[in-house]
Amino acid sequence: MQPFVKNKLIHKMETQQYRAELVDQLLGANFPTRDDCTLIWLHAPTLAQCKNFGEIIAHFEDRDDVKFLWTTEEDDPKGEFDLPGTHQHLPLDHPGFTANFLRKWHPDALVWVSDTIRPVLMRKVARAKIPAIYANAGMSRKQARKFVWFPNFIGLYLASFDRILAKTDESAKRLRRANAPRAKLEVLGVMHAGARALPHDELERARLAAQLNNRPVWLAVHVAAGEVAALAKAQRRVSRMAQGLMMILHMADKAQAMTAVSKLTALGLRASLRDKVPMPAPDTDIYVTYGDDNLGLWFRLAPVSFLGHSLVVAGGCDPFEAAALGSAILHGPHTQNFQNSFDRLSDAGAARMVYNSEMLATALSETLSPDRAAEMAHAAWEVSSAGAEVNDRVIELLDGYLEKGNANAAA
Repeated sequence: MQPFVKNKLIHKMETQQYRAELVDQLLGANFPTRDDCTLIWLHAPTLAQCKNFGEIIAHFEDRDDVKFLWTTEEDDPKGEFDLPGTHQHLPLDHPGFTANFLRKWHPDALVWVSDTIRPVLMRKVARAKIPAIYANAGMSRKQARKFVWFPNFIGLYLASFDRILAKTDESAKRLRRANAPRAKLEVLGVMHAGARALPHDELERARLAAQLNNRPVWLAVHVAAGEVAALAKAQRRVSRMAQGLMMILHMADKAQAMTAVSKLTALGLRASLRDKVPMPAPDTDIYVTYGDDNLGLWFRLAPVSFLGHSLVVAGGCDPFEAAALGSAILHGPHTQNFQNSFDRLSDAGAARMVYNSEMLATALSETLSPDRAAEMAHAAWEVSSAGAEVNDRVIELLDGYLEKGNANAAA
């Protein structure tokens, strides 16, 4: 059967221009050399959904002995996957291909976030004694009706997991009816991408807050050079209504920050660079800073944040930096690099999209209202902290699995 399937795939590659590398991945063949380390396998259906594993990555980021294997159910022909570790397409659910895959990688633990059922793969995972967590576990009504006729099949598949973390009570009920082992089942919610609050110097924050003396302040962060003029126009327009309004403008590096100061000065705005002016003067319109060291400070000073690289076609920046610190969020339309995160914030009323300086000025003037800013900021914080319980549980389980595995290896 294996040569027949392989020949069919090769033919499909020739007729539909499949990448040769993708075909190898589907066959569970020709993978790169596995490092001699602890390997955590993370699986999600799409490349975008892999960002939901952010808390797990952050937890292990200081451990040089832990690496990540990522699998998805979609191809990455342009090599856009940018998370730490190795990305592969999940192999076809065939005994030979899944055996090749597991023999090559032999991961130490698996976190599976997908409702796609891979019975052959998961039975081999269980036989290889690879501890597996099924997070965001659920079952649609259609699936539940179908599996009523195959209770042993779905029950055996679910039993392959060491822990099943259902996303809702209703999901847990359907999983129990599908013979999911009750001792392995927990209801914890949905695992989402979140963020840790960026650090800051509280003494410096207090000094700056005292210097600002309750002036209205907003932040434009991760700003691209092509966005400076639009932000300047919005600042000028809104400052006519909000007396004393100051913008903190954050650029990537010193060269861009100095260029921005020159441009803003030429536009007739009073701009100062933090390197030269440690404290903004009372008449400063725009206070320009750069680098990521003090981002936590700026987010805490400004109740409203515009997230840059979004008015230009650059893909946006991570909105959870702002959301985790309870900031109301404004952004442009080009947020494709973090689209799922922006969609969640928008659905919760925590973020507002603008297309140009006029729309930004209108949104800013409305959002600067203390009540409105507080409402959006609270919604942003709730979204950023959603999924914390399931993230914590997954990390707790992984720590336990890896500790047990290390103890067994030492013995």
